[in-house]
Amino acid sequence: MPSVPHTPQNKHTIYKSINSLLIIGREIDANQHSHHALQISIALDEAFHFACDGISGDFNGVIVAPNVSHSLSAESGRQALLLLDPEHYQAQEIIKRWLNNDGVYEIEAQTVIALRAHIDALLADAHPGSTPISNLLETLVPANIDPSNMDTRIQGVIDYIGQRSQKLASIEELADKACLSESRLAHLFKQQVGIPIRRYLLWQRLLDACFYAAAGASLTEAAHRAGFSDSSHFNRTFKSMFGVHPSTMMKQSGLVELK
Repeated sequence: MPSVPHTPQNKHTIYKSINSLLIIGREIDANQHSHHALQISIALDEAFHFACDGISGDFNGVIVAPNVSHSLSAESGRQALLLLDPEHYQAQEIIKRWLNNDGVYEIEAQTVIALRAHIDALLADAHPGSTPISNLLETLVPANIDPSNMDTRIQGVIDYIGQRSQKLASIEELADKACLSESRLAHLFKQQVGIPIRRYLLWQRLLDACFYAAAGASLTEAAHRAGFSDSSHFNRTFKSMFGVHPSTMMKQSGLVELK
């Protein structure tokens, strides 16, 4: 699937990976809301105003736990917003290491500087490789999965899913493709990829819909093309995961798919 080219008039540039969305742009404002994804917000120019659980003030970087109500607003400057599936191993490590049962963590200045450097490098690269979001996360937690050592059966399943126009394959079908039992596939996939296979399929459908919408399709068309039963199903799933209606995020956005 080709990338949507980034042009200066785009309000947001959105990078998608197998389990995350990285949104970079201006006017990333949100009223009080909560969502299922783990959120990492970084001010790239000027501090944003953030409020959560009695905490209110200007911040340059915060980590927000899943399902925690919060608001974020910025009058000027760019922000980077990373939304990560909380079941992914790096998200779980971030929750364990930095949040420690708290709803929000203010990222210290030196780490913010390091995260900004990764984001600036990503924006400067017209052809990003396969791991820029993982590299960003490694500033907070080390990676412990080496893609080069992936089991060929799991890589075959990922390739098979990627070749489908809709990510609706059953676990039985995928297990048969990998010549594994369903339980063995589920265990090995989580071990190798870092996210349960059903969650992986859901993320791929969400991300495909984002791609189609960013490429110019209506949300209804994007939802159907990605395999959702209707636009309402897509809208509910998207808002549950990310906390905003997809039209808010997709309007005037350019999306880059990380290979």
